Amino acid sequence: ALALGVNRFVYHTFAHKPLGDEHRPGMTMGVHGVHWDRGQTWWSMAPAYHRYITRCQHILQQGKAVADILYITPEGAPHIFRPPKSALTDSDTIPDRRGYNFDGCSPLMLMAHASVKDNKIVFPGGASYEIMVLSSFETMTPELLEKIGSLVKEGAVLVGNPPKRSPSLVNYPDCDRIVQDLAMDIWGGLDTPAEVLERSYGKGRIFRGGALAEINGDELYPRYKATSSLLSKLGVVKDFQSSGALRYTHRDLGETNIYFVANRTNQQVLDDCAFRVVNGKPKLWDPVTGETRPLPDFSRKDGLTTIPMAFDAYQSFFVVFTEASKSDNSENMPARNFPELKSSLELEGPWEVSFDPEWGGPEKAAFEDLVDWTSRPEKGIRYYSGIASYHKTFDLPASMDTGDNSRVYLNLGEVNNLARVILNGKDLGVVWTAPWHINITEGLKPGENQLEIQVANLWPNRLIGDEYLPDDGVKDGQWPVWLLEGKTRTSGRYTFTTHAFYTKESPLLKSGLIGPVKLLSVSLFLE
Repeated sequence: ALALGVNRFVYHTFAHKPLGDEHRPGMTMGVHGVHWDRGQTWWSMAPAYHRYITRCQHILQQGKAVADILYITPEGAPHIFRPPKSALTDSDTIPDRRGYNFDGCSPLMLMAHASVKDNKIVFPGGASYEIMVLSSFETMTPELLEKIGSLVKEGAVLVGNPPKRSPSLVNYPDCDRIVQDLAMDIWGGLDTPAEVLERSYGKGRIFRGGALAEINGDELYPRYKATSSLLSKLGVVKDFQSSGALRYTHRDLGETNIYFVANRTNQQVLDDCAFRVVNGKPKLWDPVTGETRPLPDFSRKDGLTTIPMAFDAYQSFFVVFTEASKSDNSENMPARNFPELKSSLELEGPWEVSFDPEWGGPEKAAFEDLVDWTSRPEKGIRYYSGIASYHKTFDLPASMDTGDNSRVYLNLGEVNNLARVILNGKDLGVVWTAPWHINITEGLKPGENQLEIQVANLWPNRLIGDEYLPDDGVKDGQWPVWLLEGKTRTSGRYTFTTHAFYTKESPLLKSGLIGPVKLLSVSLFLE
């Protein structure tokens, strides 16, 4: 969604929680909406995700979106903008833009606000486009046609066939004659040539026919390949290029260019990413941690800056080019774009794990190894939903470098589903996504260290476990008497909800810290 250009999220919709925290998960709207509220097991850890969204939204609201193609929607109603499917990837539920980004524009917006500068179609808000593409409709009002002709005459590049008549009965039948006369003047003919034909008109250029006239099925615009080939012929390089495993969006702030780049797969990706920027040294901004650092390894050729990059599963970064970074010196410069993390210590052996007894878990349990809670024999652990705390004491190896030139990370391996890391009493933050590690350098001390990892799983396991107990919940649309009268509950159930999402036959979800838990070290900067 961020790569598509969405830069303000609204969470829709969750039920109000009038009951106390002892009656969680609480009220729902059945199968509808989302459960984005204080009734969740992981709600105390949600701010880490919210900070990621906040950083992304804030940055992607800056400047203007960069796009090369302006698709003009047909006149009349109803019409919504439908780009050619070939201009989008087809591998995801939400498809991504390809190397040449695009926007749709209504005729009214074009007539009211579009102008031409340096052979580009521009708007007062700052958006600009290399080419303007018409739909396959054969109709156009004289007013819109006059506007398009004036834009081309001023230097715009137009793709599309001439209209044959007006869609309106205003001034009929003279309106059709006016359209044909204007089209003849602008295009020089009303035919559709078998090969792509280029025509100069004023300071601008018009391309029509051939592959640019081929429309796929019920689509309205030429295939992306034909349009992108034309842009390449015009000397416009793709805004972003990679192997295809990555998605992107680009914001232009004048002296600063910002790309959001994300791994669309659940696998690690190593890729040479090419950005259509030739000024400023690139920097990496990590929206998960808020950390920024230079990217020293890059090359420039043919209007592109190519940067070797490494992404973990679904990981995303901002790559920022700013004129101010031209003056950066080599101090505190990373040794490479993505320094190698080396395993320095694996935290093996027993862990002491504490669960919340109010939600059925044991106050203390010994884990000889890190295992899935659902594999444990204790019902209070197997069906537990909530937060459990893992405790371990470890000695920092004397050989491990924790100086200014180094970083030490705690890698949690597999964790289901979120985790907060506390080291020597210092809260170092929440881990909720790949690469499932966190910087613990500032919390380490020589010798003995006290580690606590608070792990939150999801509600299903406790809801499934409660299905083995008598049902004392909502029935026939009526609240239970014990709830209405404030009486003690006798069923033994821990959870309360207004909708039954699971049965006792439902499969349990993997939960807890699976590991392996390791200390990783890295020498970050050049000496």
